[in-house]
Amino acid sequence: MGAKTDTSTTKYEITAKFEVDGVVEKPDIVGAIYGQTDGLLSENLDIRELQKTGRIGRISVDYSSSRGKTTGKIVIPSSLSRTETAILAATLETVDRVGPCSCQIHLKEIVDVRVNKRQSIVDRASEIMRQWDQNVSPFSSSITLEVEKSSKPGSIVKLTDEGISAGPGFERQKKTILVEGRADVVNLLKYGIDNTIAVNGTSVPPKLIDLIKKKTVTAFLDGDRGGDLILKELLQVANIQYVARAPKGKEVEDLNKNQVNKALNDALVVEKTIFMTGEDEGKTVKEFLNKGKSEDKKKRRILRSKKEPDKKPKPKPSSRSGKDAKPVASKTSSVKKETTVKPTTSVKQPVKGRQTRDSAVTKRPSTATSRPSSRPPGRPSSSRPSSSRPSSRPPGRPRGRPPQREIRKVQLPEYLSVSVKNIKSKHEAVVFDEAEKEILRSPASEIHTKLDGIEKAHVLLIDGVITQRLLEKSHAKGIKMVIGARKAEITKQPTNLRVIEFKQI
Repeated sequence: MGAKTDTSTTKYEITAKFEVDGVVEKPDIVGAIYGQTDGLLSENLDIRELQKTGRIGRISVDYSSSRGKTTGKIVIPSSLSRTETAILAATLETVDRVGPCSCQIHLKEIVDVRVNKRQSIVDRASEIMRQWDQNVSPFSSSITLEVEKSSKPGSIVKLTDEGISAGPGFERQKKTILVEGRADVVNLLKYGIDNTIAVNGTSVPPKLIDLIKKKTVTAFLDGDRGGDLILKELLQVANIQYVARAPKGKEVEDLNKNQVNKALNDALVVEKTIFMTGEDEGKTVKEFLNKGKSEDKKKRRILRSKKEPDKKPKPKPSSRSGKDAKPVASKTSSVKKETTVKPTTSVKQPVKGRQTRDSAVTKRPSTATSRPSSRPPGRPSSSRPSSSRPSSRPPGRPRGRPPQREIRKVQLPEYLSVSVKNIKSKHEAVVFDEAEKEILRSPASEIHTKLDGIEKAHVLLIDGVITQRLLEKSHAKGIKMVIGARKAEITKQPTNLRVIEFKQI
C-alpha cells in the first residue's frame, strides 16, 4: 500500500484503538481510512500522497473478531513535524464507518521513537566512559588533568599586600573585568573567564585603581543597590569604559553560564548605563553626572553669595557743589518723612492757590528733578512745608519697589479645568490624547517611566514640578501642552510645547 518509511527518519508512532460493529478484515479497515480521509485535508497532508513520498509508513492493523464485533489497533509511523503528526492523528478519529458497519476510532498515544535512540546513546556513552582509562593514553590523561586543575577556583591569585583577588589571566591581558567580590571571580573562572579582579566590598582600594589604570575595564556589577553604589564610586575614582549588570535583584556569583555571557555581550558604554535602584532608578550615568554638576554649581553660587558682601551700586557723581547737595538731601528726607506720617493729607487738603503749580509738577516729575537749582549756595532747601507738594507716585505703591508682575491668566477647555481640580493635592499625573480622552493616570513620581509606554499623547497634567527633563520627555512623546503645579528652572523650552502653571488657571 505504498512505500515503506525509512526507520532511520521516523520520529513518531501514532497508535489508535478501533471497534467495529460487525466482522471486517484488514483491507476493509485500511480502505475506510483512505476513503473517508480523501480530500479532507490539503494535498500536503493527504495520506496517499504522504505514503508515496515516504513521510508516513505502511498502516499496520492488528485486529480480532468476537461476538459479531471487530476490535484492534492501528499503528502509523510518521516522520512529519509534531503539528502535522497531531493533525494526522485527529483526522484518523473522524473515520466512523468500515463498509456497512459503524466504527469508532480513538487515539491511544503518540510515541516519540527517538527516546529509544537517546537511551541507547546514554548507554553507549556510559560504556565509553568506563573504558576511558584504557582507551586514552596516559599522556593525554595528564593534559586533561592539567586543564582541569588550572580551571579550578584554587588558581585565583592574590595581588598587592591587601590581598586583592584576581583571575590568573589578569596580568597578561589588556582587557579586564572588574567584579565586586571573590565569589564573583570564582564563578566567572568556572566559565573560562580569567581576566577578572575583585573590589572586595563597596569601597574601591587605591592600589586597585593603579592596577587597572592602563587597562580597558568592564565593570560587571550586581543588579541591586550595592551595584549602584559601587558604580557611583567608580565614576569618581577610576576610569572605566564599559558596564555590564546582572539581572535586577540577582548577583554575579549566582548567574549561570548563559546569563554571564548575555550580560557581558549586552555591556554598555559608561554614559548609557542605567541605574537600577534608589532615587536615580531609570537615569543614565550621563543624566546623573549632569545633575551632579548643576548641584555643585548651585552650591558654589550659594557659598560665594555668603562670603562676598552685597555689592551696592555706587551713587552717580552730582554736578552740584557740596553746599548745594546738602539742601537737596534735606529736602528728600523731609519729603520721605512727611510722606510716611501723612501720606494723604496733602492730596486731600491742597494749599489754596497752588493747585495749578502742583498739577504741573505731577505731570512732569522727571523734568523738575533733573532741573538745576537756581537758589544761591547756602540758602535753605525750601521755606514752605515739604508736605504741601503732592507726590507724583500712584497712591498705594511703596517707594523704590518695582511693580509686581501681573500673572497672566489662561482659559482652558472645561475637561482640562475639571481634571486640574481633581488631581490637585493628590500628587497624580494624567495624560489626554487629541480626542480629549484620558489615556494614562499614574502617580506623579512615576510619570517618566509611564510615558515610555503610551502613544498619541497630546496634553500632560501633573500635580508636581515641571522640570527640564519632563519637558524634554514630553516633547519626545509629541505632547503639545504641559500643565503643572509650578515650574522649576527651565534652561531651554522645546518649541511647539506650551507650559502652564496652576496659578495661571
